[in-house]
Amino acid sequence: MKLLSSADVWRLLHNKYVAVLGDSIQRSIYKDIVKILQNDEFRTENQLKRKVRHYRTDNHLVQFFSLTHVSLKYIESVLADFEQGPLFDVVIINSFIWDVIRNHEQSLEINQDHLPIRLTEVLSPYCLVIWNMAMPVGFKAGEVLEYPIPNVRWDIKEGNIYSATLADLHKFDVINMHFHFHFELRSRVKDATHSNQLAHRKYTCILMAHIDQAWGVQQEQQEEEVVGSKTEHAQHW
Repeated sequence: MKLLSSADVWRLLHNKYVAVLGDSIQRSIYKDIVKILQNDEFRTENQLKRKVRHYRTDNHLVQFFSLTHVSLKYIESVLADFEQGPLFDVVIINSFIWDVIRNHEQSLEINQDHLPIRLTEVLSPYCLVIWNMAMPVGFKAGEVLEYPIPNVRWDIKEGNIYSATLADLHKFDVINMHFHFHFELRSRVKDATHSNQLAHRKYTCILMAHIDQAWGVQQEQQEEEVVGSKTEHAQHW
């Protein structure tokens, strides 16, 4: 994994509109994207706790949309914002962990059958949609009483496979974050579900590297450098 700088991400997302949809884990990623657009430092705990879901400058727009409470009505309200607001260039989405824990079959059915179809209807055909497969999680004793804890880990693995297949069917890009963070147990914080700022930065760099590759930005820069070097060589010759 390439560690990207603030300048790299600033250039990559220059004049781009980015939407992040999901639960509190995705909210942390939204916060880290905003932070790296500003500088190379890590975000603080106080910054993480701020209830800010909109970051806009003359050059960037990043918005967060919560999907912890998934229902047809709520999804449509979010998509209505998409229709009325700016055309997003990138949509990053995952709310799978909370779907499994809180509403299980009902939420999964909504996500699988309704959300991908509506996204393709609402978003621009040029929008890059990235489905992030859920990372491995743990739970403290007594935290998830309404659903057997051992089943959650297996359901997340099974659901990752199914949702990734469905996302691919709708021509969404898929990143296997479960694979990337499979051995990152030490990066989890006390609640055993969320991760620390180092993991968030790794997550962001994986995302940005994927966007870079999808848009061919790095390839274009390399081609420009080759052309430039050839021109310079010809002039000196």
